[in-house]
Formats: sequence, C-alpha cells, structure tokens
Amino acid sequence: MMELLRRQKNKIRAFGAFLAFMLLCTLISRSVYASGLPQVSTEKPAVSALAHTAEAEGIVEAGRETAVTALSGLRCGNVLVHTGDRVDPETPLFQADLEDLKAQIEEMQLAVSKLQLEIQAQEQNRQLEAEQKSEQKDRAEADYDAAEESSSRSVARAEQDLAAAEAALKEAEAAYETWKAEQAAEQEQQEGEGQAAEQEQQEGEEQAAEQEQNPSGKEDTGTAPSEDGGSGSMTEEAWQEQLGSLRQSVETAKRALEDARQSRDSALAEAERAVEDAGSGSTADNSLEINRLELASQQKQLKEYQELLNADGMVYPEKEGIITSIAVSPGERISDGAAVVMADLDSPLQFSASLTAEQKKYVSQGDSVTLKLGSTTIEATADYIEESEMSPGTYQVTVFLDEGEGELGESGTLTTEARTDTYSCVVPLEAVYTDENQRKYVLVMDECSGILGSEFIARKVYVNVMDQNDSQAALEEGSLSGDEEVITDYTGEIEDGDVVRYKEE
Repeated sequence: MMELLRRQKNKIRAFGAFLAFMLLCTLISRSVYASGLPQVSTEKPAVSALAHTAEAEGIVEAGRETAVTALSGLRCGNVLVHTGDRVDPETPLFQADLEDLKAQIEEMQLAVSKLQLEIQAQEQNRQLEAEQKSEQKDRAEADYDAAEESSSRSVARAEQDLAAAEAALKEAEAAYETWKAEQAAEQEQQEGEGQAAEQEQQEGEEQAAEQEQNPSGKEDTGTAPSEDGGSGSMTEEAWQEQLGSLRQSVETAKRALEDARQSRDSALAEAERAVEDAGSGSTADNSLEINRLELASQQKQLKEYQELLNADGMVYPEKEGIITSIAVSPGERISDGAAVVMADLDSPLQFSASLTAEQKKYVSQGDSVTLKLGSTTIEATADYIEESEMSPGTYQVTVFLDEGEGELGESGTLTTEARTDTYSCVVPLEAVYTDENQRKYVLVMDECSGILGSEFIARKVYVNVMDQNDSQAALEEGSLSGDEEVITDYTGEIEDGDVVRYKEE
C-alpha cells in the first residue's frame, strides 16, 4: 500500500515535471519567436498646428551708398585706396594724371576764347541788325505818310472834278428845261399868231371886197415877232448831245474818283505792310543764347579743372564712409559715372539674405524674424522682400538694422517661423512613406490572434498629406482615427501584414 502510494506520487511528480518542461519549452519558443520579430515604436496622431521655419544665410550691407564722381575723360594717375577702407573727407581716393589735366585745361581755355570771340561777333551783328531794322521802320513810316498824303490829294482832286461835272450837268439840265419851256411858249405864240394871221387874211379879203365896193377904205397890215439869239438857236438834238456829253463827263469823274480811292487804299495797304514788316521780329535765331550757355558751362568746367589742378589732381570724398567698389584704374580714362562707391556711415546698416520660392511661402513683408550675427541675436522685422532680377524664383529679403547693430560685411543667419491652422491628424514625418507609385502611406498597429496567442501586425494605410514641415506631416482629416497607433520607427524590414512587436525599453 505504501508502495502504491509512493508510485502514484512519483507519477504525479513526473507529470508535473513534464508540464513544467512543456511550459518551459513554450516560453522558450515564444521567446525565440518574439526575438525574431521586428521591433517598432508607435505614436498616436495628434491635433496640432505645424510650424514652418525658414532659415537663410546673409550679410550686413550698407543701408545707403554714396558715389564719388570725378571729371570724366581725365586719365587716372594713381588709386590710393582699396575696397573696405574707411575714409573721411581728408583721405585722398585717387589722383588724376597732372600732365593730362594740364593739356585738358589748355584745350578748354582755347575753346572758351573761341566762344567769347564768336559771342562778341554775334552781339555786334545783332546790334547792327537792330539799327538797320529801326532805320527801315522809320523809312517805312515816312513812306506811309507820303503815300497817304499823295493818295489823299488825288482823291480830293477826283472829288472836285466830279462835283464840277455834276454842277455842269445840273446847270445844263436847268437850261434845257428853260429852253423847253421857251420853245413851248414860242410854239403857243406862233400858233396864236397863225390864227390871227388867218383871221386878218380873212378880214383883208373881206376888206378888199369892201374896197372894191368902197375904194376909200384904208389897208390894215400886221407885223410878225422876230426871233432872238442864244438858246433860242439850240435844237433838241444839240441839247441831247450836250447833255449826253455832260453825263458822260460825270460818269468819267465817278470812275476816276473810284479809281483814286482804290489806288489810295492799295497804296496805304502796301505802305502799312511795309511798316509792319519793318516792325516785325527777325527770323528765330537762338545761336547767341546757346553760345552763352555753352560758354557758361565750359567756364564752370574749366574752373573745376583748375581747382583739381590746384589740389594736385587729388580727389577726396565729401563725408566719412567705407569703400565698397572702385571703378577707376591707373592709366585708364575716368568714365562718366561713379568713380568710387562707398557706404554712408551716417545711415543704419541692413541685413540682406536670399530665400527660395519654398521658403518665401512662410515669410511675408512685415513678419518678425530672428537674426544671428556672430554671438548676437537680434529680433527684427522683414522690412522688404522682392524677387531677384538676376535669379528669377529666388527672393531677396532686407532687414533694416538699428543704429549700432551689425558691422558692414558681417555674415549672419535669418530665421523666421510661421504656424499654420490646427490640423486634426498630425504624425511624425518619418512615419510617412512613399511607394513605387509615389503614393503616400503610413503603417499602423493592429492586434490579432496568432499561433502563440495575441500578437500585433503592421497594416498599410494610404493617406493624403495636406502639409508638412521638417519633422511633422498633417494628414487629410479622416485618414486615421485618434486611437490608431502609427509606427514611427522599426528595426529590420516591415511589409504590410508583418507581425511586429513593441520595442523594449
């Protein structure tokens, strides 16, 4: 009995040992299986805004530059400064060639003398022309007065001749009327005398008959009126001829008066035009004034050349500054433009940097920026932004520095940050991958049952990236739920559906 109990206890111990062994084998198997799985790190999508940072290298430049000009055309003798030198009004910049300067002065003096002589001749000619013009005007006015007097006399004589002809015609017409009245009276008288003669003849015949009957009777005889001389001897035809001649004289006198008036008007108009022509200005000629302006300009330039010669050909700046460029070379002619350009130290400096088109999206004029100049950090403003003419697609941003900030030519870094609106699904940028078709996707963790119990697999989810920066990506709303865990890092290689495990801390 005791032996039986002992055997049963041994069997129980052996079975327990077997179960322990099997458990140990299972644990070892799970450990070996799990050790071969890729390890991953995960992160749940966040609700967040994205921060975009633009960073660009730049340099401190002059806020304003001034140009130093010299008399163009001169030959440069020596250049006495270099780019970057700090200069003041007592610092000579370069020297003009003295021999060339003296030759230029001699040429200008000769040109000035020629112009002075030409101007003197023009002034004399203009004075002589003015005197001739005045004399011509006086003569024209005298000719006008003479023409007016002569033509007025001719008109007056024609008026007198017309008046005389009209008076003669009126006198003849009156005499003709008188003659006609006399003729009518004579005709009546003659008709009356004829009737009386017939009556006397009849009475004579009667008396003759009576004398024949009475011989003692007396004979009664009458006398006819005699015709007197003068107009009584004129005939109608003679009167008409005389009147016609007088009327013709009147018409001739009228035409003569009209011709005299027309001749007077024509003569006066011509004389008046002559007066106007004599008083009118001469042909426009500005050559004298032009020469005077040219003379003044050359005299001014000659004075500048002489002042430069008195300064031994040295050219100085008007104010303090730092040389930024030099456009003259020894032995070369000085061009018409800036011979030397220098930074104006009286105005604040400015920082200038170049931005790419992508960086420009996050920087606008007036935005706050941070400047790192050496060991100094400056909070400033993007004062001006413009596209580069030399390199289209890039943008030049300018920051005006306050007085005392920065040094000319100092390098620095401009940094600016812009935040977007809030996105509902933001994941780390390293969690977003691109397949061979350039589609974006992420890997999320899914839990399922496996041969060794509950396990995790990686599942591919295609997404649309709305925005991204250097560390985060904003996915389209609804791409993922807020509880899904996105794989952000893993060991080995992972494909869609692969079993994975969490990284051990």
